[in-house]
Amino acid sequence: MASAFPGTRGEFVVADREQLGAAVNTERAGLAVPGEIWLGVPPARVPAVGERLAQSPFDVLAVSGRAELLRSLRHDPLARGALLTLVAAALVALLLALVGILLGVLSDLRDERGELFDLEAQGAGPAVLRRFVRIRGAVVAVAGLLGGIATAAVLSLLVVDLVAVTAEAQATELPLRPGVDWLVLALALCGGALVAAVLVAAASRRA
Repeated sequence: MASAFPGTRGEFVVADREQLGAAVNTERAGLAVPGEIWLGVPPARVPAVGERLAQSPFDVLAVSGRAELLRSLRHDPLARGALLTLVAAALVALLLALVGILLGVLSDLRDERGELFDLEAQGAGPAVLRRFVRIRGAVVAVAGLLGGIATAAVLSLLVVDLVAVTAEAQATELPLRPGVDWLVLALALCGGALVAAVLVAAASRRA
């Protein structure tokens, strides 16, 4: 059972236009009058078709194209504002996570100086101590990364409700699905991991 169809509200039926029109007009003449027409036009022919529809007798029709609708959605103030807010929140969260990793390593060096001294007394050299501190920092970073991915997955489902209403306070006709830009995600993960590794390496030099 279909749950949504563009241009409809509530119950609807998808059927052959000629057969449905003949059946409806048989019941009540003149009732089956088309109110909307969809045209499947190749991209190369869109300008020519648009010019033809602007001429008589089609100039009395309200015409909208897919490219125009997509452009208006991309420049929707509410959608752009929500996107900028989410990007800013992601950057702040990344910055706080990196600062937390740095402070965690420095805290380990300060609070566990006695344990590190015992390891050094047992023959562990500076390289071994630094490796120990870096491994602990890496474990914390990986745990935080996994938690962040899980949180992002949940928020990606919840954020759809935030952008489901346009700037005109109208709900979208079709259900929205969250999309992931895997390239941006991969670059963000690699960049964050690289910066975290540099911070941990720099902080662990004090071991």
